[in-house]
Amino acid sequence: MKFGITARLAVVLALMGMAVSGLTGFYAYSVSRDLLVQSAQGELMTSTLVVARRISQTRQELSRNLMLLAAQPEALVALKAQCARSSSSARLALEFRELMRVNPSYFQLRLISAAEGGPECVRVDRDTDALLEISGDDLQEKGHFMYVTEALKLKAGQTYLSQITINHERGAHAGQEKPTVILSTPVVDAQDKTVGVIVINVDLNGMFSLLAADLPGDHRLYLSNHRGDFLIHPDTTRTFGFDRGQRVLLQDEFPQTADVVAGKEKSVLLETQANAEGTPPLIAAFIASKVVVPGMEERLLLGLAQPRDVVLQQADRLGLGVLQIVLVVSLACVALALLVARAIARPINAMNAAVQKFSNDTQEMALPVDRQDEIGMLARSFARMQTVIRRQMHDLQDNQEELEHLAQHDMLTDLPNRRMFMDRLDNAIARAKRSEVGFALLFVDVDRFKSFNDRYGHAAGDAVLKAVADRLRHGIRAVDTAARLGGDEFVLLLDQFVHRDQIAGFTEKLLALLKAPIDFQGQTLQAEFSIGISQFPDDGSTAEDIVANADRAMYRTKTSGRNGYRFTSDDTTQSSLL
Repeated sequence: MKFGITARLAVVLALMGMAVSGLTGFYAYSVSRDLLVQSAQGELMTSTLVVARRISQTRQELSRNLMLLAAQPEALVALKAQCARSSSSARLALEFRELMRVNPSYFQLRLISAAEGGPECVRVDRDTDALLEISGDDLQEKGHFMYVTEALKLKAGQTYLSQITINHERGAHAGQEKPTVILSTPVVDAQDKTVGVIVINVDLNGMFSLLAADLPGDHRLYLSNHRGDFLIHPDTTRTFGFDRGQRVLLQDEFPQTADVVAGKEKSVLLETQANAEGTPPLIAAFIASKVVVPGMEERLLLGLAQPRDVVLQQADRLGLGVLQIVLVVSLACVALALLVARAIARPINAMNAAVQKFSNDTQEMALPVDRQDEIGMLARSFARMQTVIRRQMHDLQDNQEELEHLAQHDMLTDLPNRRMFMDRLDNAIARAKRSEVGFALLFVDVDRFKSFNDRYGHAAGDAVLKAVADRLRHGIRAVDTAARLGGDEFVLLLDQFVHRDQIAGFTEKLLALLKAPIDFQGQTLQAEFSIGISQFPDDGSTAEDIVANADRAMYRTKTSGRNGYRFTSDDTTQSSLL
């Protein structure tokens, strides 16, 4: 069966419409998945910050409650009476009960004397749903606990924070063997003498359950101390491992958090894969928060995670909707193609040829733009579309080239950045292994760089960095690489520099070039430099080892007087003679 031009044009138009709608739908679905993941990460980070803020507010509320109780006259009277049972202690116990009634996360409230042994004067414990006032022989001596001894050293109005741990204190009722954090503050008399402490034992799980109550049910809450030990985890068997002689660490379960635990970063967004324990892929955000009150905890690391599948469920629903739209649009394209084909059968060959030519190689052909009917209007519209598409393609190509350059170069100095340098270093290692000819790496650091910023302003520091980059760029060969790692740290990759004397001679010349005066706004700036040198393969077999050894050699140069260089294998630093 032979198809005429109308049938062929109808098929082409229908297929084009279906292809365009399908590609558009697929692109919309793919972009929506990426945007949903990014949005979920942003929402998790925001939620994490909100929870951290609420933790800070809770801590402040605890401190205010401590201050309020410490300022009660009954507390001072009870302590002056050497903890003897009195109306003052009874009123204070009543206040303890009222405060614990409105704060269900409080395990214990105690007034402890500063007298020898640290006897408890007033104590109220939570026992299941009841509040018990402890008296008589059940009151204990607590003077040997740090939350007492350390709080006694504080000034009035200050709060002590204990280590977050499992409560093993005898007779703690509901708080026995439960995760707890203890806050305490001194009670001071009119002569500014510390006569006792007020102590609050807080239910850690209860407090965080209240804080996380507003979070969606699929969110997972994590908390660790500054060493990375889990304090809160969806799997309670992984918490407080140190209490059982084990170490269950945040950085082991989420390796991307290592820099946050180490204090190098304040936050991290991450995406995990499924693991052997059956944990599904997660999207998570972690932040580090410094503890501002005196105590045994330096920093706390808080994190929220959400199963990735939950996030992508919205994308799957959107994908189903997009598929339905694509099908409807495709059917509409088929019907419309039949109608259009019949209306524009005769001039379709010219239009089809123009479309194919432009779609194949973006070359323009003559179109029937002089026609005064719908075909002419379509031809003129297509001509304008060609112009717009060509301009957008040129703009896109220019933007892509600019983005590629920015991704691989330092914005201030236009030198290769760390990412590009490490790629070149990996290539140099592979090339050196094939040719069995080594190379050298110089780690260059500006001595006392901070003094330029402090004395002349950050513009002077930028001028120094630009001058250094320019001199490094012109002081090496075309086959070598100079890069800025960050701050005032630069590296040089010297290809096929093997002999130590050759490297040392180049380094001396480089120091002389770098130390030339720098003009800045009528001022003459004089910089000095410390250089560490490592060689491949003598000083490491990987890129990280080569850079780390050169870095260490540079720091040994600084500690030995600066203004010189040192090889990784040297026992002493080579001081610059220039």
